[in-house]
Amino acid sequence: MIPAQNFVAWGNVAPWADQRQIEQDLIISRAVVAIFTDPFLREALRFRGGTALNKLHFPAPLRHSEDIDLMRTAVGPIGPVLDALRVVLEPWLGHGQYESSPVAPKLKFRIEAEDGGGVPIRLKVETNISEIEAYDPPIDLPFGVANPWFTGNASVPTFSREEMLATKLRALLQREKGRDLCDLAHGLETFEGLNVEKVADYFGRYVALSGQIITRAQAEQRMFAKLARPRFLTDMQPLLPTQQAEALTDQTTLQ
Repeated sequence: MIPAQNFVAWGNVAPWADQRQIEQDLIISRAVVAIFTDPFLREALRFRGGTALNKLHFPAPLRHSEDIDLMRTAVGPIGPVLDALRVVLEPWLGHGQYESSPVAPKLKFRIEAEDGGGVPIRLKVETNISEIEAYDPPIDLPFGVANPWFTGNASVPTFSREEMLATKLRALLQREKGRDLCDLAHGLETFEGLNVEKVADYFGRYVALSGQIITRAQAEQRMFAKLARPRFLTDMQPLLPTQQAEALTDQTTLQ
């Protein structure tokens, strides 16, 4: 889809070990600009999740992230939002397959990769329709793409750093992905002036919103169980730049 010299150049921005990841990263970056330069979608959606953390919030991306996670800003039919997403994405990505969900309907795209290997690059655009409220005032962060294949800029609506990490903490305790711990740890290390009390407060609110209760003892028990599995953190390995990926082994994750 993208001329090889263009996504190779993008490797200076997204230094991932796999060239297909670099190509996917450039596609995702263009999609973010396309979504948030549309006036309707910019009012209707906010950007959240690991891709938002790495592309907007971190000083530099920590890892490759494969999906676009969006949040509604108001209650209402999802149809017009999905239609608008199709308008800005399908002309250059092709048809997006719709996957219904009462929580987060998705559009899934399959894009022919430049390597010609017959395995498409996948992109999932997920829109959460069950969580509307932002507990901190939402913020806008600048995002841009400068590449011969595509150049564009957008002011992207997203959440405060505290709220981003609160939802990342929830994900860490609810699923088995070491990338959640790495994202959370990186945020705690790099976000100056972070209000950790707010992170804990918003975490509790989001857990309650999903109808769950996670006590401190339960959270600790879950984390001890995760960390007892050496391969819990090595799911990050394929998502890192080459040097960091080679350094992340079963042994180093135990240290």
